[in-house]
Amino acid sequence: MNPVQFSIMLVLLHFCPALFGQNKQDYNWIIGYDTSYLVPGGDAIKMNFENETLHISMVETVEKFHMEGSNSSMSDSLGNLLFYTNGCYIVNAEHKIMANGDTISPGILYDAWCDKGGNPLSQGAIAVPGSDHLFYVFTLDFEWAYLWDPYTTPVSEQYLELAPLHLYYQVIDMTQAGGLGAVVAKNQVAVADTLARANIQACRHANGRDWWVIVPESHSNCYYLILITPEGVQPPLKRCEGRVWSDLDWQGQAVFSPDATRYIRFNAWNGLNIYNFDNCTGSLSNAISVDFPNDTSHVAGAAVSPNSRFLYADMKYKVYQFDLWADDIPASQTLIAVWDGFFNPYATIFYKSALAPDGKIYISSTSSHRSLHVIHHPDLKGTACDLEQHGLALPAFNFNTIPNLPHYRNGPFAPCEPSGTEDAATAGDISVFPNPASRYFNIRFSPAHPPSDIRVFDLAGREKAHLASDVLAGRTGAEISLAGWPPGIYLVRADFGERQVVRKIAVF
Repeated sequence: MNPVQFSIMLVLLHFCPALFGQNKQDYNWIIGYDTSYLVPGGDAIKMNFENETLHISMVETVEKFHMEGSNSSMSDSLGNLLFYTNGCYIVNAEHKIMANGDTISPGILYDAWCDKGGNPLSQGAIAVPGSDHLFYVFTLDFEWAYLWDPYTTPVSEQYLELAPLHLYYQVIDMTQAGGLGAVVAKNQVAVADTLARANIQACRHANGRDWWVIVPESHSNCYYLILITPEGVQPPLKRCEGRVWSDLDWQGQAVFSPDATRYIRFNAWNGLNIYNFDNCTGSLSNAISVDFPNDTSHVAGAAVSPNSRFLYADMKYKVYQFDLWADDIPASQTLIAVWDGFFNPYATIFYKSALAPDGKIYISSTSSHRSLHVIHHPDLKGTACDLEQHGLALPAFNFNTIPNLPHYRNGPFAPCEPSGTEDAATAGDISVFPNPASRYFNIRFSPAHPPSDIRVFDLAGREKAHLASDVLAGRTGAEISLAGWPPGIYLVRADFGERQVVRKIAVF
């Protein structure tokens, strides 16, 4: 290994803590429901991805256990299961209700649904890390939000009466109860407003430490974003962009691309909605909507490939692929599968989906089923992605659910723009954008403190571009053409005297 390659390896280890640290926290998926009502305890299916290889087993969990619309879990950085939730209660690693982990999301939802199953809202719960020992579980409630008179209220405002009025969060301290964890703060209000009946989602902030949680507002094109920092849950930010959703806002799925540059929200009645996401500020922009007039149903799901290029949209009987790197994303729509009519024991149609640690995408069905569909190579274009219908046999029944988990192996591509009086970059710093890039990318720096030298290397240590001091003097930045560059990750190194700053840029 030459000196340049060695320095690049050190840079990767320094700038990618997220890739080498908290990268196994989604290694345990808990799905299914209790089919053993006549004996103590209940059944659940555990999907474990140790060594990025899927292992399936049955576990005995709490009595009348049921995963329905809401499903999330948390493992430690080594992949050991810590807890899981169905939006009604939190279960520890011994498959018992965690200390103070009962009665989350109180009110009508808990009283009417939790004794018979789980929280029915699609993506009505998500677990995210807070620190080495603190974790958060966010949940939606379901209350009387719209009361109307059929004689005086316009038909256009005769909404479904029930909707979430709160986004709650629970704080879990894993140092409690002998390491099994305890809920030390329960049903804390993160957002108080009338919210959509589905779709909590989360992603890691670009700084690699904090987390964003996003939830849609009802009858709106607005979204609440909650930042989780070492100081705890911050007040919500409101971002508005794109299509105003109708009252038909239940079911469906929301997801971030693994690189956190895209946010997607999808259901049958409001279509597939794709946004650019600014992982520094939480802003949404450049909304794109795709409707499916010939495939309308109450069933819709979405997932994005590991390389963040291909979006998969599940529509009951069909699965479509979209190229998020295309200049015209709607025009890239490709049909990759049509349901084959298989029953196991009920119709194995396409519903919710999730990207797993093994790099595959798994798709659940509605009603009770004993298999999952599998996209074996989601990074490949068109039918080369290899969608195998009912390709994964399950040892027991699952009911429509798939875990709602953020991505843990994305790692920030670039730092956030620092704040201050210099609008380009602070002294001794650079920024690179757009990221990922296809035809060119820009390098920005402070005109008062330009670098003495900028070089771009591929991961083999080969120099791809060089900007000397005479080119950089008196400028605020430079543009690098990518003509002829193969796709991959490149390193941009700026020299500031004895100090070097290195940024990553993804090229496709």
